[in-house]
Amino acid sequence: MINQKHDKYSNSQKQPAQNKVMPFFTTGIKSSSVHNYNADTGLGFFQKLFYLFLNFLNNSFPYTNLDKKISIRNFNGADWERHWDKTYKNSSVGRKLSDLFWWTLPWDKIISELGEVNVFDTGCGSGGYGIRLFEASQGRISSYTGIDAKPKPNWAELGQKYPNFRLLESKSSDISPLIPEGTNMFITQSAIEHFDTDLLFFRQISDYVKKTDGPIIQVHIFPAGASLPLYIFHGIRQYVPRTISKITRLFSNSSNIFLYGLGGSAGKKLQWKYFTWPVLISRKFSKPTFDADLYDKELKLAIKHDFNRENKSPIFWALIIHSNQKQKIW
Repeated sequence: MINQKHDKYSNSQKQPAQNKVMPFFTTGIKSSSVHNYNADTGLGFFQKLFYLFLNFLNNSFPYTNLDKKISIRNFNGADWERHWDKTYKNSSVGRKLSDLFWWTLPWDKIISELGEVNVFDTGCGSGGYGIRLFEASQGRISSYTGIDAKPKPNWAELGQKYPNFRLLESKSSDISPLIPEGTNMFITQSAIEHFDTDLLFFRQISDYVKKTDGPIIQVHIFPAGASLPLYIFHGIRQYVPRTISKITRLFSNSSNIFLYGLGGSAGKKLQWKYFTWPVLISRKFSKPTFDADLYDKELKLAIKHDFNRENKSPIFWALIIHSNQKQKIW
């Protein structure tokens, strides 16, 4: 069923957009960040200053008070060059690395572990990552359920092309009743930084995992603390291992947890050169306009450079949580 709307949010009851004036600190019970300023809704001058300061504060001491279950690794992208042409040519550095991560996941092992792969994607947008996963897995996704706060015009068309896709309108804070029975893979891509209550979102997944006997795999990709000066006013927060630990502690000690750092110093310089400076700082144009072939060549070199170096301050993180494991994958 395509473009369904969760009953709780009918046209007359839809929750209002966030107020631009949000000077309050969070309690830490529902959110991993120390504040609830949301750059997506637009901020005033002083709110922007607070946003930068509070996110800087939230990203401080990144490797203290860590969840001992987390195994932190560098993403080296085995066989990544073979998938290069399957990614979008003018993607930002973080997005390119994210797409390479999805393509190089050990899909044969994942399918052997899960059997039928039933995906639940929160913050799915237009559903593009449903298509990416379908292609990366060579068509072995049995079902895909995408959730987003706002419906997208292409949902109906996407559902006709992919009959096993289901797109629903709902908030990330209320996904529990929408998770289909048999769901065994939860994903997000560049989404959780936009969730007002990210810990509440993960608590719902944790509750689902506790009631499920079979193996469940989660893959979440999101901006790291180093992306604050690169993306500036974007979403609510960035993440460091200390704040990620607030998420992973919601899952039992039997869950295997891996945190991959995506990108490093060379990638950051390229992101600043092609996106941050021209678009966000100098504002010479509304969209990046550059030599796509030259950028593609430079990006490939930057990724090669960063793959060969340990980097504790990546651009993005990829978090994998493997619960009820039957066989080792990572």
